Amino acid sequence: MKKKVIAFLYFIALSTTLSVNQAYSQGQKEEKFTNLGPIAISDKYVLPENRRAIIFRIKNNSSRSISQIYGRVFMIKKIETDPNKRFLLINNPHKGGNILKGKPHRPGTISEWNFTLMREPLIANQNIEYTLQVHPRSIFYANIETNQKSNKAKDNP
Repeated sequence: MKKKVIAFLYFIALSTTLSVNQAYSQGQKEEKFTNLGPIAISDKYVLPENRRAIIFRIKNNSSRSISQIYGRVFMIKKIETDPNKRFLLINNPHKGGNILKGKPHRPGTISEWNFTLMREPLIANQNIEYTLQVHPRSIFYANIETNQKSNKAKDNP
């Protein structure tokens, strides 16, 4: 009987701990990545103060380091009913992105990529979103893979 009571109390303590952790995690929005094969693009983006660029977090799913990404940045107006005016291209797709953090973009890592814009984007609100469209052929890889071990000091013989 004593073991059943202890087991019951343990079960109650465990269930309240799990429900408290779930309540804390619901307050924070998790970052979601859209998988495009060799890369995955985060749903979170940053519009810097200069308002002439946008920063996307990109995960490298490939087995090689990425040296350059060319993509299209679209502004999406959610309330627009005309499908021709809903999506607006706001960057030059022939000018690639610049890597900000995580240089070089190694396999399995997440890096921030800066894409310059042709026009100032509207202030992000509930009715406007931005998205990045990248074709797998628009991803270029490093010709020479850098070895992490080569950066460390070599032993003298």
